Amino acid sequence: MAAEQEIFCRTEGEIHVLSSGTSSLETLHTHSGDSSGLVFSPDGTLFALTTPSGVAIHDTASRTLRHALPSPGTLAASFSPDGRFLLTQARPAKDVDQDRNLKLWGVEDGAVRLALHQKHFRREEWPAIRFGVRDALAYYQVTSAVHVYDTSDFSNGVTHRVPIKGVSSFAPRPSGGGGALLAAYCPEAKGSPASVGLYSAEPGADGTPICRKNFFRSNSAQLLWSPSGCAVLALAASDVDATNQSYYGEQKLYFMASNGQNECAVQLPKEGPIHDVQWSPKGNFFLVVAGFMPAKVILFNSACVPKFDLGSGPFSMVRWNPFGRYFVLAGFGNLPGDLAFYDKKADGKCKPMGTTRAENGVALEWSPCGHMVLVSTTAPRLRVDNGIQVFRADAARLAARPYPILLQAAWRPAAPGSFSDAPLQTPGGAAGAEPALPPPPAVTGYVPPHLRGNPAAAAAARSKFSLARDAEDRGGKITSGGVVGAPPAAARMQPALPPGAEATPELSKAAAKNAKRRAAAAKKKAEEGLGKLAI
Repeated sequence: MAAEQEIFCRTEGEIHVLSSGTSSLETLHTHSGDSSGLVFSPDGTLFALTTPSGVAIHDTASRTLRHALPSPGTLAASFSPDGRFLLTQARPAKDVDQDRNLKLWGVEDGAVRLALHQKHFRREEWPAIRFGVRDALAYYQVTSAVHVYDTSDFSNGVTHRVPIKGVSSFAPRPSGGGGALLAAYCPEAKGSPASVGLYSAEPGADGTPICRKNFFRSNSAQLLWSPSGCAVLALAASDVDATNQSYYGEQKLYFMASNGQNECAVQLPKEGPIHDVQWSPKGNFFLVVAGFMPAKVILFNSACVPKFDLGSGPFSMVRWNPFGRYFVLAGFGNLPGDLAFYDKKADGKCKPMGTTRAENGVALEWSPCGHMVLVSTTAPRLRVDNGIQVFRADAARLAARPYPILLQAAWRPAAPGSFSDAPLQTPGGAAGAEPALPPPPAVTGYVPPHLRGNPAAAAAARSKFSLARDAEDRGGKITSGGVVGAPPAAARMQPALPPGAEATPELSKAAAKNAKRRAAAAKKKAEEGLGKLAI
């Protein structure tokens, strides 16, 4: 088995700390007390529990209480990327006007650094305060602007503001040189299109976008920065699908380079919803799972050029390991729980590692070492078959543990440098590990009894469409700059024809020239004939 790491499982009234070093997932420690949330600091040295009275910060190694922050009715809590601050949001008090329910706490002393009023709470927009490179600057969105704070001294208040008219959501660049940058989304308003733009967050910025992409049919967007800060992806969504093909609305994906020289719509080979988009931790590639089932999976490089087609399958989620070496495709929700592991090579090729199935999975997370995956089935998403399963990167199942009710499960993060990017070593297999599943059988359709034994009927049955697999979509490396499986560019540009009309065959240059010459000669001959009749 891989190096021993800790798994935290939150149940009703207890926190169980498990060891991944044994097939039985031995319990190392049990923490008693009601809690509605569990979050870790980025290096894993601290964890915070949301309790009825507030937030309790504990030391992970000694399990001792570090700070008890008074914040009754806390809805959410999160650490800053550098681990120096903890942000909490509580329900606003009804008897206090402009209750400062959004608080930023210092982790070292447990003191409040910044307190603001936040009327509404939306999980998809959390955290409400974002941080820039190394937590040097903090950003908070207000009406048509973003306020900027210097985290070294919050007593100075707002250092400057970035005016962005109609801003609905934003995301600061996490790393990279060239000054502070913000990606911001502005929804449609009064007939004008929605837009995603890049804005300078330096003092004196006038709100003029470095680059901007406009589009219609969108009322929200998720902004995903590359870890290297070289580009940002905008997953725009609309609650209503104008084509009436999906009950869940429609999504579009847009790409913008941080230097403003490349902004475009990401071309996907299959129509349908965009299920998931994930950047590699290295920031050099990103994966897109999109299309009606079976969904299509495409690997793009950091310049938005497609590099590898992984074919189609029953997948709705993709997750990279912490080093960007391996990734796993998963089909959760309404799907049966298939897992497919891949090894991404340096040249962009993706080598299959193995496949398996984790039924009733709800959440998936890679271990800090990058060799194991934790799949959890939690309430309230599912009230039955709650528990956790641990899989190796070659799809072998290492351990499992059921729970009557499991609310949350997560690996304890590791400090940078604790693990190195090493290939998976499995000499002889691990004790108690279950082998990966064989490749799925070929999809065959139903053959009525009176047609069985008929070769033509059997061939027709084998060609039946499947929502799980597309046997003809094998994928492969993309070398021409286009997407494998997509129709030719000329076919995509050709307008749709009315019913019953026949498509005009495309002619070569020489054939078109000859056809034009013949048409001109026929026209001239017809004119000469009309002239003779007139005489």
